[in-house]
Amino acid sequence: MAGSTMRFGLIGCGAIGELRAQALAQMEACQLVAVTDVDLVRGKSLSQRFNCSMEADLNLLLKRDDIEAVIVSTPPSSHAEIGEAALQAGKHVLCEKPLTRTVAESKQLVKAAEKSGKFLGTGFNYRFYPSVLKARELFDSGLIGELDHIRSYAGYTAADHHQAWLHDANVMGGGALRDNGIHLIDLTLYFLGEAVQVKGFTSEAVWGFEDCEDNGFALLRNPEGKIAALQASWTEWRGYKFLIDIYGTRGAIRASCFPMLTQVTWAETTGGRTQSKSEYFPYIQVMEKLRSYRWVVVQSFIREFEAFTQAVQGKPSEIATGMDGLRAVAVGEATSLGEKVLEL
Repeated sequence: MAGSTMRFGLIGCGAIGELRAQALAQMEACQLVAVTDVDLVRGKSLSQRFNCSMEADLNLLLKRDDIEAVIVSTPPSSHAEIGEAALQAGKHVLCEKPLTRTVAESKQLVKAAEKSGKFLGTGFNYRFYPSVLKARELFDSGLIGELDHIRSYAGYTAADHHQAWLHDANVMGGGALRDNGIHLIDLTLYFLGEAVQVKGFTSEAVWGFEDCEDNGFALLRNPEGKIAALQASWTEWRGYKFLIDIYGTRGAIRASCFPMLTQVTWAETTGGRTQSKSEYFPYIQVMEKLRSYRWVVVQSFIREFEAFTQAVQGKPSEIATGMDGLRAVAVGEATSLGEKVLEL
């Protein structure tokens, strides 16, 4: 990095790109230098609001010497091509989820990062939600003993989709498992570790989006034989739900969001008398109500950018890597196939 500030370029100025810009504007160690977008009016508007340059052409942004890293905030169908071009141009890359549409594209991008020597991160910002950070702290402390199994769920209704490309398999690579489910897969793997086998089922009987599952159900097994069960859904009629239950030999942890909540139950010995504790994050819940969930997302982006800069500097970091992005796509793809042994 030049000095103590990492300078970013933003590729894609849509809704998520704008939230990324808001996060960078609140940071001293990161700076948004330039943006680009296929919609020149949208790109110019964002550049003016955040006092940075606008490049009409992607290649011009990638050639800039004052940009060290880029954020790829475009639809997934362009992630592999743009990400590879940025890495070849000598930029570190933070790519929004899913990393790409397919395992083949993700492998291509990960190999490009290895060849370039630059860092490739995947935008799994749920890792930085307060409830998940607390769950990770409790899990790492050994409070619930050794991991036994995981159960996780993410769901909302596809009626809330405002952009047709979100249920276009040519853009996304699939349905619920690539949309809200890709965060769920990453967090499940974050606690489970690498999955070596996947068994899955999908259904498409409700919305009828071609090659896009309404629901995806997966069983994962890690090298130690630990099991995780997950479901990603576009048919959750009761509002947005996201939770992960981590079961150990002496207790269990539940992390959920919207509302943000972490609950833990544990005992000193297996089968012993249990204790329970809940973390409610009242400030986060109040700000979510006052400023909407987007405020929570921006705060997670700030933490993610901090972790990204640490990883670039070779320091320990909780950022999701390109390989993490590849593994999540592999689980989604394998679930659609029904059963697969993963060899990445």
